[in-house]
Amino acid sequence: MTNLVGRLAFAACAFLLWTPLGADDGGGMSLYEQRQAYRRAVDHLRAGRVTAARKIQQELSDYVLAPYLTYHRNRLRLSQLTAAEVNSFRQAHPDLPGAQRIFWQWLEQQADRGHWRTFLKHYEPTESAELQCHRLRALYLTGAKEAALDGVPPLWTVGESQPKACDPIFQVWQKERLTDAIAWERLRLAIDANERLLARYLIRFFTSSQRNWAQAYYDVHISPNHVKAAARYRTDNPLSRQVIAHGLKRLAAKDPEAAGDAWAKYRASHSFPAAERQRIAGLVEAALAGAGLLDQAPEAEASPEAAADFAKAYIRQRKWSLLQAWIEHMPEDERFAERWQYWLARAVDETHDDSERARLAYLSLAQNRSYYGFLAAQHGGGGVNMNEVSKPSAAEQRQALEIPSVGRAIELFAVGDAVNARRELTHIMPRLVPEKRRAAAYWVQSIGYPILAIHTANKAELRDDLALRFPILHRPLFEHGSHNADVALPVLLAFARQESAFAAQARSVANARGVLQMLPSTARLAAKRAGLPQPSANDLYDPAVNIPLGSHHIAWLLRRYDQSLPLAAAAYNAGEHRADRWAKELAGAPMDVWIESIPFRETRNYVKNVLAFAVVYAHRLGEPPPPLGVVGSTVP
Repeated sequence: MTNLVGRLAFAACAFLLWTPLGADDGGGMSLYEQRQAYRRAVDHLRAGRVTAARKIQQELSDYVLAPYLTYHRNRLRLSQLTAAEVNSFRQAHPDLPGAQRIFWQWLEQQADRGHWRTFLKHYEPTESAELQCHRLRALYLTGAKEAALDGVPPLWTVGESQPKACDPIFQVWQKERLTDAIAWERLRLAIDANERLLARYLIRFFTSSQRNWAQAYYDVHISPNHVKAAARYRTDNPLSRQVIAHGLKRLAAKDPEAAGDAWAKYRASHSFPAAERQRIAGLVEAALAGAGLLDQAPEAEASPEAAADFAKAYIRQRKWSLLQAWIEHMPEDERFAERWQYWLARAVDETHDDSERARLAYLSLAQNRSYYGFLAAQHGGGGVNMNEVSKPSAAEQRQALEIPSVGRAIELFAVGDAVNARRELTHIMPRLVPEKRRAAAYWVQSIGYPILAIHTANKAELRDDLALRFPILHRPLFEHGSHNADVALPVLLAFARQESAFAAQARSVANARGVLQMLPSTARLAAKRAGLPQPSANDLYDPAVNIPLGSHHIAWLLRRYDQSLPLAAAAYNAGEHRADRWAKELAGAPMDVWIESIPFRETRNYVKNVLAFAVVYAHRLGEPPPPLGVVGSTVP
């Protein structure tokens, strides 16, 4: 009750400080009345009642959102706007994202109508590929053909599909300027990005002499086994060598031994440059090491770029001396990354009893609030370090509302325009000093948008503000879930923070829904096991349904995996069949080795995050750090 009174008092104080007219300035409208009037004006504009909307806008001339009525009016009559009107709006409100947005939309409309000279007259540099392509087409159609075609290559030579607006100028350029060399570069970029449809489409642009190699490049990407047929690639030229190198890289990930055999043949038959020969040998040998087929210490000429692949291989094999040697062979900027400093300490710890070097390394890492920092703290016997900053004062938070963009964003949320509110924040946050960013993010959190506050904090480099980045939402439901399913509350909160950042309406591409991202099939199974009512798919958007079911499912996984949180987290993310297979492959391995060896990057990072988030939430709840089931544990 005391907290509620305090929050209401703070809100009332802030209301008086940042409302343009105050609560009531003697005959003026209250903030509530201004909001209602603003909504009516927007409704009038959408219905085409411009005169009625203008009348209300005159009454709201001092309201912080008054410029947005002009924005909505301009947006709805975009086809009628003149250049003077568009630029006048921008000049009157240079910090309003909507004003710039209207300009870009108006400019695009000039292109759509074929008003090319008007487009060029008002065009401004932009990152929009669509508008850049419109500009090149405008240049071409107004006589500057060479300049237009000169500008195409940077837009065409990318590893992704470009907007339809680029097609007209691309088609002209392809007929007049496209070469096999440029087409090959785009094919390489598309293959590197695994854009398979684009890569297949690009094959048509090669002349007959090059098309076979383009097809071969695509084929070894789709099916690396092709590269084992050495006779198919007997020609020795730069293109064949690039195809072979890519095929060997892909094959090494699937069948290291076959890649090693194939490389032995190509190394003798093809004149790979020394640096490329070193690179291919490194990736093939690292794959063999990962399969337990090669023990290799770094040599003086060994590629430092391959060191991380060897290190990952020897973590999996638990060959500590080789692991240490390869970490020490890494480039300096990579070697001193937290991940490799942890594994260097582990390697030294495993090969030297009572190592002072390992102890000091653990103590240093334990200063970090991270997965590796928390593991190092358990290894070194020290406490975890949260490095948490204090919440900004009420005065600091009120000052944030004096920034026009922040004040408009908060008010836009109040009138139900979350889209433009987010645009305001996206626009202003990078331009604020950290203290103002924090204060603005706290406002976003305090008015009921904690998920956006998390995103804002992460984007604004406010990583030490745990109250912002790790809120505790739906607490009664999680407390009930913790009690009923017998799962530690920090663990449940960690899953929710990782899965959806507590977003009740979240839905994944796999159709997982709600706070704990339950698949409908998994939710029905959890309900059956727990004796709860069978949910519909849409029921899973309700936290009161989703959280109990998710809590029971997590509890079931923990029991299935003998209370191993890493295994349960892996199963929750990737499925029990995969977690079972990965556990079988490394049965008896130290748990941190198993986590580092999870083949799916997404699941590997997921498990690390859940473990780290559980420690953070224990801290936020004032509880001792929960056992992570990593240090001193092995895979069953």
